[in-house]
Amino acid sequence: MKKLLALLIAAFMLISLAACGGNAPEAPADPDSPDKPVSANGDGVTTALFGVEYDKELWVFDEEGATDDDEYCYVNLKVFDPEDPEYYLISIDIAASIEDPYDFREDIVYYGFDQYEYAVNNSYDLVNIGGVDCLKYEGSSWGDPYVRYAGRDEGAGATVEVTVSAVDLEDERINILLEGLKFTLEDVGNQDGPWEWEGEAFSAEDASVAAGSFTVETKWLPINEYISTFETFEHAVAAVGNTVYILTEGVLKQYAFDGSALNFEKDIDLPEDDYDIIEKTDDGSLWLCGNMNDLITLKDGTVTVTYDELDDVAVSPDGSWGISYFTSNECEKVTFSGGSASTTAMVFTELDMVSYVKVDKDAIYVCGSAADDSGHKVFIYNTDGVLQKTLCDAEGEGLGSITYFAKTANGYIGFDGNMRDVLLWDNSGAFIAELSDSDLFGTGYPWFCGSDMLSDGSIITVITDEREDRSAEELVAFLVKGF
Repeated sequence: MKKLLALLIAAFMLISLAACGGNAPEAPADPDSPDKPVSANGDGVTTALFGVEYDKELWVFDEEGATDDDEYCYVNLKVFDPEDPEYYLISIDIAASIEDPYDFREDIVYYGFDQYEYAVNNSYDLVNIGGVDCLKYEGSSWGDPYVRYAGRDEGAGATVEVTVSAVDLEDERINILLEGLKFTLEDVGNQDGPWEWEGEAFSAEDASVAAGSFTVETKWLPINEYISTFETFEHAVAAVGNTVYILTEGVLKQYAFDGSALNFEKDIDLPEDDYDIIEKTDDGSLWLCGNMNDLITLKDGTVTVTYDELDDVAVSPDGSWGISYFTSNECEKVTFSGGSASTTAMVFTELDMVSYVKVDKDAIYVCGSAADDSGHKVFIYNTDGVLQKTLCDAEGEGLGSITYFAKTANGYIGFDGNMRDVLLWDNSGAFIAELSDSDLFGTGYPWFCGSDMLSDGSIITVITDEREDRSAEELVAFLVKGF
């Protein structure tokens, strides 16, 4: 999943940040809005949400790429290199959207600002662009500098964004054009929803759901300092005795677990900040990997071993071996010994693409797209890589996307992130039940991020879900037992 997200993020950066010295990609139009051509008139361009004046002898207006709608407007203007008209010296994207505030709040965090410092303490110097006070962020894309201005007009319910990419960001022609920009936003008395510190934190009642001859029970585990996030997917959990570790956005948090709540103890320093997979072994060690980082092991908060040149790794309970995988069905079996790792090829021919792997002492569980195009399934192999069983849904068809899978005392359990269901199979692989997130957890539209089995066979799981008042997306924890 995270490899797919990395590709999506890269695509987003190509779309949203113009690369100097080339033909800049344009921002996409609102897919829910009809395409309406925008034409330059007089000495500038006028849209429903802004107007901009410019020198037509200097600036080139991309009429084909522009959008003018009551709720979304976008234009791009460029200054091309007179010595080489295939390349530009300046590119300015101007956009305004009538929308909820949540994407703007996510951008605040993404660009390194603090929501509370912005909204309450007024800690940042704002720049007035076209009549809207904006945060200013300076960065680079593929080595080329850019400046992005982003602001929110609450009364109009509008977010504005201006991105300037240029060989020289001090070029006076940029300021002249921005002085000719005016956002024409109507104050309709809009009031944005609560910020995360103003909203109501997630809570849920205990639940029990019948599943064949079993009753699956869930218990919400309050986290004494709630975790709000704009990252839906990349979170993980591991439990060692009475200590629970949550890996969230590259930060490893340690909690005391008393069976009913998670009480924060400390953050553990990591050598990198983009780990997103955590597993444990029988000796109490934690194994972390992700985003093409080294595989590391920790004991009592200290890194003990580092293994390089491995992809994501699913580790056996005793820590002696594992499976290294990326997205291809061409994986590697890894043997760990004396602080070093050796690999042998292991190809899971029944799959076309691998998304998640889990191993135990007797089996390898590989989840992903079947090579015969029959959908996402769970393929169970012995430790030599020989297929033993294939698990699918009640109709024999594909699943959504399994994000956690385990062998239990009564069969197999899988958490399907795409379908938001917990799935149960008996020991033979026969399908037992499909339990919805709303029945089990009281969630609205969650993502099942990660889980871990405790010594008593119950499972602790972490889930992201948006609060009912939309003030935040939270990472929340539950205990699942009964199967």
